[in-house]
Amino acid sequence: MEQISANGQIINRGNLLNRTTTDSLQYVRLSLSYEDTMRTIQVRFDSISAVESISKKINMDLIKYRSVDMNTGLDLFGNTTIITAKKDNREKKHYEINCDDFEWTDMPEYRSIKVYPYHHIELKTNFTCDQLSDFFEQPITEKTKSIWYPKKDKHEKGINKYIYTSDDIKPRYPIYIISKGRAETCLTAQTLMWMGVDFYIVVEPNEIGPYQSIYGNRVITGDFDTTTASSIPVRNWIDDHVTSQKYWLLDDNIRYFWRMTNNISYRVKSPAIFAAVEDFTDRYTNVGISGMYHLGLCKNDFCIPPYYLNTRVYSMSLMNKEINNQIKINGKLWRGRYNEDTDLCLRILKAGFCTINFATFLGDKVASMRMKGGNTDSVYTDNDDRYLFAKSLQDQHPDCVTVTKKFNRYHHHVDYKRFQQQLKIKDTYRIQDYNFKLELKDET
Repeated sequence: MEQISANGQIINRGNLLNRTTTDSLQYVRLSLSYEDTMRTIQVRFDSISAVESISKKINMDLIKYRSVDMNTGLDLFGNTTIITAKKDNREKKHYEINCDDFEWTDMPEYRSIKVYPYHHIELKTNFTCDQLSDFFEQPITEKTKSIWYPKKDKHEKGINKYIYTSDDIKPRYPIYIISKGRAETCLTAQTLMWMGVDFYIVVEPNEIGPYQSIYGNRVITGDFDTTTASSIPVRNWIDDHVTSQKYWLLDDNIRYFWRMTNNISYRVKSPAIFAAVEDFTDRYTNVGISGMYHLGLCKNDFCIPPYYLNTRVYSMSLMNKEINNQIKINGKLWRGRYNEDTDLCLRILKAGFCTINFATFLGDKVASMRMKGGNTDSVYTDNDDRYLFAKSLQDQHPDCVTVTKKFNRYHHHVDYKRFQQQLKIKDTYRIQDYNFKLELKDET
């Protein structure tokens, strides 16, 4: 155990700046006293220099400790006394996705590993958010549970760069965007135009003028019911009128599509990303729906598979007309007012089919209720902390859905583990080189 004097100096600490050895992952607990309410924040350091920076601020060599209890006076990280100090010699394990387990042969290169911090401490403190933000040089709120120091984007991206392909590879199936009240802010349409992807926008009859003034003959409408204050009639109209075997159904608030590999995500400026999803999906006979996962849910330090099997697919979905026809209720595919994507996926899974949610191909979808238009002003207006929103799915699927309240609102929880069906591969299937260029181009 090391001793620290009243002014915070560590006795026999050694020269911190000359430390060059890499110790095993450390786990440190700091207890700092300033206000009445204590909170815990996980702090992960990406390098020895990051640990040294914070160590100098608190006059303590953090790299050496797994567990430290401390108490300080009113000045930030001032007069400190160590009560306990223990070392940790645990070995870091290496985790990496084996793509052979996912039948990823002849698909674009994919690699994902578990990224460990150089050092990790558990900080127990009652300093204010402003004090902590200043100290760690990044925004910290009451909801902050963990941080990287220095600040690290949880979705590491190639900023102002994009992946492209020199080949003319386009999706085989038509793409439909459902949009309402966002003629000038239809992010998905803007993104697809930037990518050179053909698409249709389906809107309500009274909005066709504003949309066509921007997107021309890409805009279509139908005789669907507009009094339900939901997208269900539009979704059913599209499913009834599409003649192709499969089709894409996209929300209108997606800003760029991304490809992730080696724990880094890059924007894709090529229609080939849709073709890749189609080709892999078409390898199997029993996929009811597939789609792209949300960029915001794929953290770059996680070990993430190329796709998730038998879970919810939403907002960026490749629909299967043949399987759709087998799960319709009263002749219609979509039902209800809320959670229509989750309800559909559960019906597909209960019928014994599979779902695929790709994590190597992603979309950056703006969170619900963050943009004007869409269902923001019609569906999400019950003022009941979203209880009806969560309860409606439980009413539809009481055997696998529960309702809980956390973060000051209600949520539904779906037990997807019960669905263990596996993909059934065809004897022959399409293989093509998508020619994704990993040598990146500056955006112009």
